[in-house]
This record gives sequence, structure tokens and C-alpha cells, in this order.
Amino acid sequence: MITTQNRDSYAVVAMIQEAIAGGFAGRMPLAAIKSADGTSLKQNLDAGQPLPRNLTIDFSPLLDLIHLPRAGDAAFGLQSAFNAIADPAGALRRIFMAGDPDGAKPDPTAIFARLLEFFTADPGRADLARTLGSFLEGQFGIALSLATTLRNLADPSLPRVIADACLEYFFAADGYTTIDAIHLRPPLAAGGNLNQRNADRYVRDLITVIVEAAGNVQYGLRDRLARALALFPAARHDAVMRWFGGFGAMAEAGVMAAVEETLRGIGQFQGNAIVAAAGGAYAGTAARKATQHVFLSELGV
Repeated sequence: MITTQNRDSYAVVAMIQEAIAGGFAGRMPLAAIKSADGTSLKQNLDAGQPLPRNLTIDFSPLLDLIHLPRAGDAAFGLQSAFNAIADPAGALRRIFMAGDPDGAKPDPTAIFARLLEFFTADPGRADLARTLGSFLEGQFGIALSLATTLRNLADPSLPRVIADACLEYFFAADGYTTIDAIHLRPPLAAGGNLNQRNADRYVRDLITVIVEAAGNVQYGLRDRLARALALFPAARHDAVMRWFGGFGAMAEAGVMAAVEETLRGIGQFQGNAIVAAAGGAYAGTAARKATQHVFLSELGV
């Protein structure tokens, strides 16, 4: 739940997520695959190389988009975050500043109520809210990730796609399977005791599933990946999939680490790992989806 103490922290997370979701909506070039010897990605794959030794991934455009140095300023708080958010209709500002027009006397109950209003105002979003139920009430970071995503991406299929992805995470035999064949399953599915580490894991996993599903729809990744595989003989499909997943994983690791290190260095985030996880998981997964989009674009699909 959101509290008076963590409201400013979540506002910074909202700024990061809003910038990334806006980049998705505009299909901005958030990553680039660069060659050291002038060859193309397809030429490297055609050559039968087991590893992409002459190719590198540059995810600095995404880091530039979210202005990490600014967010790392210890004095950066609620008002600074909203000055940085492109929110012409004031939707996010109303959520966070509920209870007082200046935000000076925040009311966590009113903030939560206005966030729920965002979902109930649209039939598709309301259906998604019914599917996730108490998760939206109990973990503000998950609800905020949904709000920033759905506010920017207008595809009418998206609420149902996200709802189904979350259901797969909990109920499918292999959990939710990403486009690059990563299986996300609840930490307790294989037994064990719930502890703080597992609580963080649930937040990370569900935000990952949200962004993964949204990125697949926004960039049409599943259909494009099938077309990309058709460009190569069957013997090279395994390498294409490994490179597709590997470049995405490199970007995810770099961006997630940069975001969480920055957030954990801010006083208001110290001791609040779950809030930092909400920012890091969203940014890291978005970097992976943006890189997968670039990978397929490099192959001409």
C-alpha cells in the first residue's frame, strides 16, 4: 500500500515508468545494436558464429530518456517528479495529490481511491482490475505500473492480454513464458516459506509480466519473431533465439542495475526495497522489449 512516507518515492517511480511507457507509445529508438567491423546482425548470424563477437548493444537512449542523474538528486521529490512528467490531462497528478490541491497534506486513502477510479473508468481496465483483485489494493507498485502502461498504450486488446498473462503466471503449468522462452512462476509454486525476498519477487515478476505482455503487443514481437526465423535455415534457429534473448538480457541487466542503484542511493528509497524493485523491474523489462524490437528491425522485420 501507499503511505505518506513512500508517496514521494512512488512519484519518482511513476516518472520513470511514464517516460518509458511514452517511449513505447512513440516507438522511440530506445536501444541500438552496433557493429565493430561494419557487418550487419544478419551477416553475423548467416556466418554461423556461435557468439556475436563484433556486435554490441547500446541501451543509453533509454537511460537518457528516464534522466537517472536527475532522479538521483537527494532533493528530488514529488513536485520535481511531476514537473518532469508529460501529463497534460493531469491524471497522475490527481492520483498523487488527492486530498490537497498542493499535495502538502497527502491522504493515502484518497490516493488509492483515485488510482482505482482510473481502472473503473474503462470497461477493459475494470475487467483487468477484477482479475487482479486484491493485488491492486495491496501493492501500489503493481497498480501504478499498470496505470502508467495503460495510460500511454491505447491498444484495446491490452487489458485482456495483461490479465491473461498474469493468470498464466499463477496457474499455467510452466508459469508465464516470455517470448524468449523464460518461465516466470510464483516463488512458492515449488515450495518454500514466504519471506521478504519472495515478496520482492512477486512484485518484480508481476511488473515484468505486465511490461512483457505490453511490449509484445506494442511492437508486434511474436509475429515478427516468426517472420525473422523464416529468414534462416532451421539449423540457425537456435542461434537466432539465443541472440534474440541474449541481447535483450544484456540490456535488461544493465538498465535494471542502473535504475535500482540510483534509487537505492536516494534517502527516501533506503530501506524500501519493494518500491525500488517497482522502478527497476519496469525499466529493465522495458529495455529488454526495446532491444528485442531493435533486433528484429535489424533483420528487416
